[in-house]
Amino acid sequence: MAVQVAIPGMRRVNNRVDQLCYAADVGIDGITTVDIPACAAAGAGLLANGTVLAAAGNVVPTAVQTEFLMGRYGRSISVTAGAGGAGVIVGYDYLGQAIKENVTLIAGAVVSKKMFKDIAYVTVPASGTFSIGVGVILGVPYKVLHTSILGELTSDVTAAAGALVAGTNVQTLTSNDPRGIYTPAAAPDGTRWYRFSCFVDRSNLHGSAHVIV
Repeated sequence: MAVQVAIPGMRRVNNRVDQLCYAADVGIDGITTVDIPACAAAGAGLLANGTVLAAAGNVVPTAVQTEFLMGRYGRSISVTAGAGGAGVIVGYDYLGQAIKENVTLIAGAVVSKKMFKDIAYVTVPASGTFSIGVGVILGVPYKVLHTSILGELTSDVTAAAGALVAGTNVQTLTSNDPRGIYTPAAAPDGTRWYRFSCFVDRSNLHGSAHVIV
């Protein structure tokens, strides 16, 4: 991939800039090109597989959370439980911002709305067997303004249209991601990489701050 972008590299250091209005890879017209290198295929137990808790507590990932596993800009997280209840996913985004997301667990898998780059733990309400995995939805670097996708490619080949969702301004523990999300038509499989251009918010490129309380 020819396009190179600056990526915050220090884990858990908050690199978010409030009301960021300039980045070298964003044009004055608000168009940026997003490059997402190949990342692992989705899997329900890639971060923690079948962790057994004897009581309510925290399920901690056992896998090393590399960029290949978590995506350049984070990705959706799945939590699989044996029964329902209130859960909380706790982690960080690609900028190092702390994130919490409240999820309603079911007897099966639920998927996060926010894009996580680093999972610290998932709080669960009762004993049981739990798994933490990664999904097919990918994070984006800047706050998307419009769902239009320009020049979309998968591994340098014209792609079937993926889905782009704009960033959410008002952040809560259950809201969508502040920068937005991208769901490619061809899901990550460990080899596919993605490139597309889109319109982003030049008045607040990093989007609204996450809330954690």
